[in-house]
Amino acid sequence: MPYLIHQSFDESATEDFRSLKGKASHLDKGLFIAESPKIVRKVLASRLSIPLAFMTEDHFENLRSVFNNRTDTTNIFLASKPEMEKIIGYPLHQGVMLAVEIPENPSFAEAAAKWKQPFLAVALDGIADAENMGAIIRNAAAFGANAVIVDDQSCHPYLRRSVRVSMGTIVDIEIIRVPDLAISLSEIRRLFPMNIIGAALRKDAKDLKDVNVSGSRIIVFGSEGWGLRESVIEQCDILARIPMATGVDSLNVAIASGVFLYALYSNLTPQ
Repeated sequence: MPYLIHQSFDESATEDFRSLKGKASHLDKGLFIAESPKIVRKVLASRLSIPLAFMTEDHFENLRSVFNNRTDTTNIFLASKPEMEKIIGYPLHQGVMLAVEIPENPSFAEAAAKWKQPFLAVALDGIADAENMGAIIRNAAAFGANAVIVDDQSCHPYLRRSVRVSMGTIVDIEIIRVPDLAISLSEIRRLFPMNIIGAALRKDAKDLKDVNVSGSRIIVFGSEGWGLRESVIEQCDILARIPMATGVDSLNVAIASGVFLYALYSNLTPQ
């Protein structure tokens, strides 16, 4: 049977959902939380394992057929919305949540070896805000990127807010976490021909409209506060910036990622 229904349970059974209000302890267990009907349906349609679900009976009835089509076993805890809010200690806009196993983290080189050439990837250097993280992941998925590479200076890509802002597209794209982005970029360029393009607000950066590259490419976005670290800049073949009207020097990094991805995806040409 693809699921087990629990209408009576103790609070320990739902502790991973209660961690929404405090420390994201579910991440330490290799789980991320998906919430809202649209995102939940998207995750349920994926191949990711879903050990736990917490929802109202109405939501379960709407999702029963989807659960019936899955092959893994999910423990589904049913409660009323007020009961869910009492257990979680957090006001819910929607009464449906999943605890989902985070995919195994591949090495950058192993992942890239499987990508069809030319590939497009996004690399993140110190993106601290979970909303920006989720929006960048959504943009990357929208423009056909193979992966988002996240360094250890960035927030966790599977934080609840990141998953929510990504609108579930985090299940559509490979997420690769690396300890040091500069080292990872140096290693990957020795294995594959590519252009590494850094988004940078520098005088020596090219206007994005003048960047014309072919083949595989990695676009690197830096911290909301200080941009790309110098060690990462040293790994870039090209630095580029978005031309803007006088008096405006920058865009939010998530918005900038959409502009970069559109420009560099639209001229992605085979080698």
